[in-house]
Amino acid sequence: MSGQAKAYRTVDVAIAGGGPAGCATALALRRHAPSLSVALFEKSQYESLRPGEVLPGLARGLLDHLGVWTAFEAQRYRPVFATAVSWGSAALDENHSIYSARGHGWHLDRSAFDALLAAQARVRGVEVFAGAGLTTIEERDGGWRLGLSDGKSLDARFVVDATGRSASVARQLGARMLVLDSLIGFARYFRVPDGREPRTVIEARPEGWWYAAALGGEHVAIVAMTDHDIARQLQLEREGTWQEMLSRTEWVRRLVPAGAAAHAEMARAAGSARLEPACGDAWLAVGDAASAYDPLSSQGIVKALRSGIFAAYAIAERLESGLQTGLDRYSQFVRQSYQAYEQAYGKFYALEQRWADQPFWKRRKHLSWGML
Repeated sequence: MSGQAKAYRTVDVAIAGGGPAGCATALALRRHAPSLSVALFEKSQYESLRPGEVLPGLARGLLDHLGVWTAFEAQRYRPVFATAVSWGSAALDENHSIYSARGHGWHLDRSAFDALLAAQARVRGVEVFAGAGLTTIEERDGGWRLGLSDGKSLDARFVVDATGRSASVARQLGARMLVLDSLIGFARYFRVPDGREPRTVIEARPEGWWYAAALGGEHVAIVAMTDHDIARQLQLEREGTWQEMLSRTEWVRRLVPAGAAAHAEMARAAGSARLEPACGDAWLAVGDAASAYDPLSSQGIVKALRSGIFAAYAIAERLESGLQTGLDRYSQFVRQSYQAYEQAYGKFYALEQRWADQPFWKRRKHLSWGML
């Protein structure tokens, strides 16, 4: 650290990343171990678009456990009553929430949702620093000295990596990602007319698969998913190529209003991976930093919230009792959850046989599902 850096006071827990996983960890810590001081650092100001997602009905119990369900409900996100899937055949099959014991889900504006969780954490006594990302970490006097993007520093007894798929903190501490595939998504965002029902649609294609998901307002995200090298070969990052590939879809293209122009675009890694190890003596990773799932699973946010809750119990036990058993259980939870995920989605990819000779699908036939 620079000699000019001004040190903050020491906190018990510093959380790098203000998405659902980081906020859930902070909220659960304040609820379960209120004597511990918590600081959360988010490099953004929650101002940019984030990929559209559907929050499953299962999340209600987790949000209620964190004490934020009422605040979430007040946002009045559009409900999702069905997901339509064209997978394994040209037909479009609908899965209705009426058949789910958990009820319907919700179309999310991820930026607004993440900002809501951060605001709720602040109300509960978490020090939230938006626009201040963690840049460096070094071990010092039984704890950590953290360098921040604003030039200051912070001392912490325990550090949580909630930086997403980059797992930037854990990587600095020597952990590594066990990567299963190189899936990447190319998204474009369109405005949809008022009153239009924003169905979620998933469609398999020779080059990979596409999906359409509303953002919770008047926008819909259209996303092409394929492997990184296939995308490079197809030049999928180019507007013309992306539009041409979209026009070949049967169902997803119908979600784009006639004559509509994309007002934003994004490319983001979406492959499956698991961090090894997921925790150490005085640190752990949560959410996508600990294990990243294929978007097909629709489990990303639920997994993030759940891992944050489990992590909070492990951290509290470590700091308040000096015991390592909670961290050991947390590590086992991450590993076992990922193994179950691998097996389930290996079977799901195997359901699509129409393009078995195409690179994207051929690779998934030979992936070592369940072996990492």
